[in-house]
Amino acid sequence: MKLTSLLFLTPSMLYAGASGAQNVPLQDATATYSQTNPQLPNLWVPGNTIDGIPFGSFTSWAIYELPAINAQTIVWETQSNVGSSSGLEFKFDLYHGDNIPSLTHYLGHFRLSYTTDDRASFADGLANGGDVSANWTVITPASVSSSGGDTFSILGDSSMLVTTLNSNASTHPTYTVLANINAADITGFRLEAMKDPSLPFGGPGLDPTAGNFHLSEFVVTAVPEPTTYAMFMGGLGLLGFMARRRKTS
Repeated sequence: MKLTSLLFLTPSMLYAGASGAQNVPLQDATATYSQTNPQLPNLWVPGNTIDGIPFGSFTSWAIYELPAINAQTIVWETQSNVGSSSGLEFKFDLYHGDNIPSLTHYLGHFRLSYTTDDRASFADGLANGGDVSANWTVITPASVSSSGGDTFSILGDSSMLVTTLNSNASTHPTYTVLANINAADITGFRLEAMKDPSLPFGGPGLDPTAGNFHLSEFVVTAVPEPTTYAMFMGGLGLLGFMARRRKTS
């Protein structure tokens, strides 16, 4: 291949490698509790959070129960080990995109964690009473934002609390959490849906009638390290230097 062709291809290759985040496939979604629907038993099970349908379906993970909603936990395994001991930035997207008439069925208070435990020791795929026990390390978020303009407080325990709800019933916001994790061989992630007295009925969701939420999809991506970007840019500079030398020779 001619050097000019290499030069033509390199910028797009650099962009894909340096700025394009890598999806982290998940499996075996497992929850401590899931809302039930006798007519549609799979309507609100944890597996819906990794079915690849963030918007437009009627499925999600939800936790409504009587006489009151409690704090609940959902975990996922990574399909393969991910991470870096020198640090890797992760992006977590939490979607509230199902078509169930939902008022504001959005998460109000939650926390993320990771584990490097053997996959055989947790996440049995159950929707109720699932095995979510592992050696979890709480993730400290660098930032959290909402596509609906909602505002958050990052609390001392690294949980995230919606303090101003700007989304309405038709917004279906996506929450985005960014965090740098210094760990190799990550095998799973955990989301704790947590109670808080500032939320409707104490939460953990923002539904004004009960404190419920509908989580339609949970997506994890890993962002290449800055050193990787520097290596790509160095390669581009070298190719440019070689091209100039070729033109003058």
